[in-house]
Amino acid sequence: MPELPEVQTIASDLDEIVGGRVIEAAAVTYPKIVAGDAQAFLALVTGARIARVERLGKWIRFSLEAPRSPHPPKKRGGPTPPPNPAALLVHLKMTGQFGLGPWPAEGPWPPHAHAAFRLSGLPPERDTLFYRDMRKFGRLRAFGVADLAAFLAELDQGPDPLTVPGEEFHRRLVARRGRLKAVLLDQTVIAGLGNIYVDESLFAARLSPLRAAGTLTPDESARLLAEIRRILNLAIAARGSTTSNYQGLKGGGSFQFSHQVYGRANQPCPVCGTTIQRLVIAGRSTHLCPLCQPGLSPGPTGC
Repeated sequence: MPELPEVQTIASDLDEIVGGRVIEAAAVTYPKIVAGDAQAFLALVTGARIARVERLGKWIRFSLEAPRSPHPPKKRGGPTPPPNPAALLVHLKMTGQFGLGPWPAEGPWPPHAHAAFRLSGLPPERDTLFYRDMRKFGRLRAFGVADLAAFLAELDQGPDPLTVPGEEFHRRLVARRGRLKAVLLDQTVIAGLGNIYVDESLFAARLSPLRAAGTLTPDESARLLAEIRRILNLAIAARGSTTSNYQGLKGGGSFQFSHQVYGRANQPCPVCGTTIQRLVIAGRSTHLCPLCQPGLSPGPTGC
């Protein structure tokens, strides 16, 4: 599943290419990829202008503006005009991707493409933004202003690790019961972190993923946050880690070649040479150096 650096890369690519363009037409071939009614979704986005594309935790947010020719105000006894569009939110889950191509018209759709948005001002051979998803786990959601505010409140995402104040970061960690790895993966605590970058950050901060989050000192939290930011920024500069299906509109990333522990089980630690261990925490594969990250022993069967 793409994490913060990968989602940031995808959002930046999208903003550069599709920001400012009008969605002239939209189509969906797999209605379940859309949360809610597919026809209402299409009615809301068609004709809207994409003001900008940005990351929201692990979500991609297309900020939308009302069509240039909005519906007139509601007249007494007349039909209710559709709500002004506010946003299109996309969660890529495991295999979601965006790509550009020609509007399918009567021709075949690209493999695994389930939604298409024809955009203004692009050459015909690449004027359509396709959402592709081999496993169909991702979701697209379109909102009017009021519905967007309600959804974001219900989502209850934590602050972004790149901007959260240090005191708040520490307070959020120590307020939670559970092991440090599991707490950092909780999107209501901090939004955007995932398996790769939690493992890498904990190793860099010399903290065990098995450590109880509530036992961290302010100095340890400050060290962890500094390493999280350093690693995330390095990964963003490298366009993320391509370990499976991830790629942006301009290609994939190269940070996987800089991983220190993630995916390196049974290999020597790059710092001390101790064999890197793999265990499972909160259902997620976890990698650590038992010497550089001292803490509870994982035992013979892991955690």
